[in-house]
Amino acid sequence: MARVGLLARTLFYLVLVYLVVEVAADRGNGGRQANAHGALTLIARNAAGEAALVVAAIGFAVFGVVRVVGAVRDRQVDNWRRLTTALQGLFYVVLATVPASFVLGRRQTGSEQQQHAETATVLRWPLGRELIALVGVVLVVVCAWQIRTALTRDFDDGLDVRGCSRRVRTAVTLIGQFGIAARALVFIPIGVFLVVAAVQSDPRHADGLDAELGRVAHHGWGPAVLALVALGLLVFAAYSGLEARFRDVSRGV
Repeated sequence: MARVGLLARTLFYLVLVYLVVEVAADRGNGGRQANAHGALTLIARNAAGEAALVVAAIGFAVFGVVRVVGAVRDRQVDNWRRLTTALQGLFYVVLATVPASFVLGRRQTGSEQQQHAETATVLRWPLGRELIALVGVVLVVVCAWQIRTALTRDFDDGLDVRGCSRRVRTAVTLIGQFGIAARALVFIPIGVFLVVAAVQSDPRHADGLDAELGRVAHHGWGPAVLALVALGLLVFAAYSGLEARFRDVSRGV
């Protein structure tokens, strides 16, 4: 089931690539949102799709729990790597609630409207602006760390490719480097938007991926940039599929 979670992530990113292409085709004017909401809506068009979302939710949850357990039990890596693996596991446990809540009837899950509404709610809290800014900064830092991971190839420590040829091992590494860095670059602006929303105390600035891509699509150079985004996310989807095959999910790396 942990590997099913990784396969589900692969599916979500393939659907997201399709949605990015849609944004490029209609120049950001309407259509499905190129984000989690758009992907969930596209998948859940029938009973089989909704069943797939249930399986995805279970897969994400199991993958997260297995990663946390692996981080606790694996004494062969340093404490920092175990901590980052545990945090990744907790992230996937939380991520499991996204497809689950969509199936249970919260059809705005993952949408731009939900992000704006939730940001507006948090901004009304005591220290709400500071919390939103912190979330934005954390997102930017995590993306920057992923780019570092791609450059230093730290991600391949937990990939069991010992029985593969040198050509396959090289291909897995290159796909991982490009895909991880590309995904991070796509999501960094979302963290910046959250910081801007906090500074200006305006939830309308808390844009997600769909608004980011829609804004790009209206420029003359937009389709070319969106093509690069789609390519980057497609490579990450390929890497996610390779992780489902080769990742030693029970380890702390």
